[in-house]
Amino acid sequence: MVAVIVAGAGVIGLGTGVTPAAAEPAPAHAGWDGSKYWFKNGQGQWRWTTHYDVYVARTGGGSSSSSTAVRSGGITQGWDGSRYWFRNSQGQWRWTTHYDVYLARTGGGSSSGSSGSSGSGSSGSSGSVAVDRDVETAIEYALAQLGKPFRTGGNGPDGYDCSGLVQQSFRRGGIDLPRVANDQYAATTPISAGQLRRGDLLFWSPNGTKRGIQHVAIYLGDNQYVEAARPGTLIRISRISSGYYPSYMGRP
Repeated sequence: MVAVIVAGAGVIGLGTGVTPAAAEPAPAHAGWDGSKYWFKNGQGQWRWTTHYDVYVARTGGGSSSSSTAVRSGGITQGWDGSRYWFRNSQGQWRWTTHYDVYLARTGGGSSSGSSGSSGSGSSGSSGSVAVDRDVETAIEYALAQLGKPFRTGGNGPDGYDCSGLVQQSFRRGGIDLPRVANDQYAATTPISAGQLRRGDLLFWSPNGTKRGIQHVAIYLGDNQYVEAARPGTLIRISRISSGYYPSYMGRP
């Protein structure tokens, strides 16, 4: 079960292993908070990790079956940044990290949206689930790399640069993309912010030209994207902001 708000609890962090951390306010709920994954251990204490695979292992989210969800706040069917939510036939909330299970439980998932409201920076179907299973496979692979280091020229499995992460992720979905960010944009179908949906690619160009594109990331919905940002950082989920808005967008 995914527990909800527990006030006043101290927290301990999980890195690659178990790493103590200074006391922090208890999170509102288990899951991604923008910088780390929160969950409760067997003693009901809050823990966190930046590694998606560690989070899945601790919460039992890696199984093919859905899990019971217990929350005090409202939930909207669809992807919330770490899992897919839906109601069972008894009207109870359940979740799964597997897109195919989610589709089976929701009859296709076409009417679902993501939880939370969209922030500034994009409009249209920003919270929609990727309609292509191959694209969703790519996203799942990218999210499994969270916490790994940025490595210039990296193609994995121990580290990636931005275009390496994109290329390797979409390769797992059977979609072949070039290796360099500006070539990846040339291989996509250009789209506008209003058309943006989960699984599309975001591109940044310092000089504003297509050949000047130097960074690429995978859009997750709700103005969030997964990226290998720059040397000295770990693969992470970031949020679109007006101060760092993508220059181009494309659909693989």
